[in-house]
Amino acid sequence: MMQERQKNYRNEYRSRLSNWYNGVLHVVVIYTIGLTALWLYSQHLNHVQWWEWLTVPIFLVGINIFEWFLHLKIMHRPQKSKGLRAIYNRHTLQHHQFFTDNEMRFRDQKDWRVTVFPPYAIVVLILISIPGAVACHYMLTPNIGWLFVSTTTSVYLTYEFMHFCCHTEENAFVRNMPFVNTIRRHHTEHHNSRL
Repeated sequence: MMQERQKNYRNEYRSRLSNWYNGVLHVVVIYTIGLTALWLYSQHLNHVQWWEWLTVPIFLVGINIFEWFLHLKIMHRPQKSKGLRAIYNRHTLQHHQFFTDNEMRFRDQKDWRVTVFPPYAIVVLILISIPGAVACHYMLTPNIGWLFVSTTTSVYLTYEFMHFCCHTEENAFVRNMPFVNTIRRHHTEHHNSRL
């Protein structure tokens, strides 16, 4: 059952939303940017060798370690840097107050604003992936450089989807889909303010 503090915060947050905000459009913009970027990257892949594909699991592990570190050290700790402070504010002070383990679900598409990252976040992710892609391009092979940035972008889009599933109403898909049902349980614990 939702506590009074969470209910009040949700009402206050919703009252600050612009009338023009559209959650569906928000998600469409992010996936349009991401899928367009993936298509562009794929145009540069050329006869990828089997051993080049083996870098993708390595990148996946590295990206997940990076995300864990970012979540632990930046998203849940106040920062001095204005840009990093904004990440902390959005995640801990907004998202974690809006959703708690008592109430994890959206009311409607307007609530997507507090869950889905702003569209510029995927652009920033792509930009910070470029140095790694360039290093892989010149130190290993051009294909590995493109696979690196393809992996970072794909992980971002997957993260948005999985996180979205964590806040949707219970349904057959989220209840029965492997990984999705597990991440929902884990994410609910993550929102437990008593931990």
